Amino acid sequence: MAANFSACLVPVAVLALFYLVIFPNDLSQLKSALAPCDAASKSVAAAAAAADDDVDFRMFFGILTRPDFYERRALLRMAYALQPPPRRAAIDVRFVMCSLDKEEDAVLVALEIITHGDILVLNCTENMNDGKTYDYFSALPRLFPAGYYDFAGKIDDDTYYRLGALADTLRRKPRRDMYHGFLNPCHIDPAWQYMSGMGYIVSWDVAEWIAASPELRGREIGYEDDVFGRWLRGAGKGKNRFGEEPRMYDYLDREMYGADVNCFRHELIADTVAVHKLKDRLKWARTLRFFNATDGLKPSKMYHVDLTPRI
Repeated sequence: MAANFSACLVPVAVLALFYLVIFPNDLSQLKSALAPCDAASKSVAAAAAAADDDVDFRMFFGILTRPDFYERRALLRMAYALQPPPRRAAIDVRFVMCSLDKEEDAVLVALEIITHGDILVLNCTENMNDGKTYDYFSALPRLFPAGYYDFAGKIDDDTYYRLGALADTLRRKPRRDMYHGFLNPCHIDPAWQYMSGMGYIVSWDVAEWIAASPELRGREIGYEDDVFGRWLRGAGKGKNRFGEEPRMYDYLDREMYGADVNCFRHELIADTVAVHKLKDRLKWARTLRFFNATDGLKPSKMYHVDLTPRI
């Protein structure tokens, strides 16, 4: 069922891109072209939800990134594909970006969509703290039928989640009014804490509330994780808050001046849910090796790869 749903989304995305380039001021043809597939996607989604008796929950795992971050997406695809499937959970990993304004991005991202079918392009100008998070969460309820997903996640593209560990911690969490992540800042009154932007997850009804609250549009400027926390706090939402400290944390780079263990940064641990601040290839390599991502490499005469740590 999921494969059929993805097969429908891929041509829709390519068709949408084509019409926006050729007919930027006329969306009527695009809307009529999308209608049959939209109905089919809802039908497929409903059938998939009914058939998923062995799945405890479904989650849209949105990794916010930029169109030109091709290498990062390639790395993340491998990192998540090599993880064992989470037990009794359907976590759909997708990349989220704003409008494709450059000619090369329109073509190359279209190729990614055709090849992988894992990209969501929002109708916004690319940004970090000027409303992209609002555009993302408010778009989800319009894209997917009610009841298909239980949770929606906003994830940084320099964060590595271990999906099995995440699934285990979400399995018994409430499906309404839920707010999950790493509580930040560490040393303030918990009433004023919010989830760190490395990655946070909300129950689907919170995303529906954002989509139904256009007044938030004028209150989205600023550090997006802080702003998101203020939205929920001001409306009395997200009362079921769950912090995953110390299982979510920043990568500890001993080679960086002043880096030391603190309330949000420490050494890699086996019981990790998520590691943040993986800003370069070396940090990714050390993290993936720690979590045994390279165990599938078999001996062969075709190559010699020395995986011995050099630190």
